[in-house]
Amino acid sequence: MNVATLTGTGAIVLGSDFKALGVVRSLGRRGIPCVLVDGLPRSAWFSRYVTRRFRWSGAMWGPAFLDFLIRLGTVEGFGQWVLMPMQDEVVELVARNHEALSAIFRLVTQDWEIVRWAHDKRLAHQVAGELGIPTPRTWYPTNAEDLQRMEITYPAIIKPAISIQLQYAIGRKVLPASTPADLLAQYRMVTTIIDPAAVMIQETIPGDGHTQFSVAAFCNDGAVLTAMTARRTRQFPIDYGLSSTFVEAIEVPALLTTAERLLGRLRLSGPVEVEFKRDQRDGTDKLLDINVRPWGWHTLCRACGVDFSYMQYRAAFGELPPAIQPAYGHRWRRLVTDIPAALQEVRRGTLSLPAYLASLRGRTVPAVLDPRDPLPAAGDVVVALLRSVKRGSRGQAQLPAGERVEVVAKPDAEVGRRAVV
Repeated sequence: MNVATLTGTGAIVLGSDFKALGVVRSLGRRGIPCVLVDGLPRSAWFSRYVTRRFRWSGAMWGPAFLDFLIRLGTVEGFGQWVLMPMQDEVVELVARNHEALSAIFRLVTQDWEIVRWAHDKRLAHQVAGELGIPTPRTWYPTNAEDLQRMEITYPAIIKPAISIQLQYAIGRKVLPASTPADLLAQYRMVTTIIDPAAVMIQETIPGDGHTQFSVAAFCNDGAVLTAMTARRTRQFPIDYGLSSTFVEAIEVPALLTTAERLLGRLRLSGPVEVEFKRDQRDGTDKLLDINVRPWGWHTLCRACGVDFSYMQYRAAFGELPPAIQPAYGHRWRRLVTDIPAALQEVRRGTLSLPAYLASLRGRTVPAVLDPRDPLPAAGDVVVALLRSVKRGSRGQAQLPAGERVEVVAKPDAEVGRRAVV
């Protein structure tokens, strides 16, 4: 047991989804107290390892939420606890306010001048290009007229440089386009939601989840201390998923070398996931995204002997982890979304029912279900059903012409509007 545990210094987990659940289970089972903050109670909210819960009413990235965090440390008595954001927008908030928050908490998030190069896909792809790391062919229009001048390859996708605003508005990370007319219509809709300067048009790389890979690494100022690889075999929705549903820990040595070059240039510290997709047309692994917060399947790494959550907690106290050789062969599944993903693949003819049943065997790590901590499973099902109903009410996730969605923080007058459970 380390000094931090003995003194009772715990972790403040900003978010309560299944990623957060993996964090609180890792820390809680070691006797480290965990506090949750979220606006929507999800699976981790019901975990036995959570010692206190704060329900925040409002956006978790504006000045009101920043003031709330400061009050949490100075008034509620959580000063010097480890602040652990689970979502991209909260990572950005902490990174942009690094100086103010580091005076109160122990941070696992680096300053914005470092984080932004991984957080913004435009900047990440710029660095990859400088290093000779392949990326999908990408276009950056400034207006609708640019689309006609660009030699865009179809099918294509529209994606934001920072995806969270689009997700909150329409529940999608990207939008597909198979023709110039499709692209124009989708572009006009997307630019009612996000700044046109943040819109990317990207070629579609053929292949399903069997061509999607990740490197999960723990870094210190860009030096990779421990790393492992995995295949993100299924996601939901299956074409452009919001998150993985079935991930397999398999060795892909070449990706480790590529990721080490990229992470070294970016000078990142802490747990990082680097996502690639193998282009079957030329055999290259192309960079898709970089996550500098816990990713959906990080508990698979713990089953392989690499507990990134505990490593991150210890690093907040200056205790860097030793190099660990992962034990490959484990699988991870989020059953509540993997079943509909499998049904989609079966209907499409890319997966047979016997093959899916075969994937249920083996050393599989459930994303949520755990008999030692049973209540989060019920919460996860309820949240998934509510989201399914909400997505269904949107139809094809198209907004009416001319309608603009503003995703903003609530006014400062609402600072302190929270319920403590």
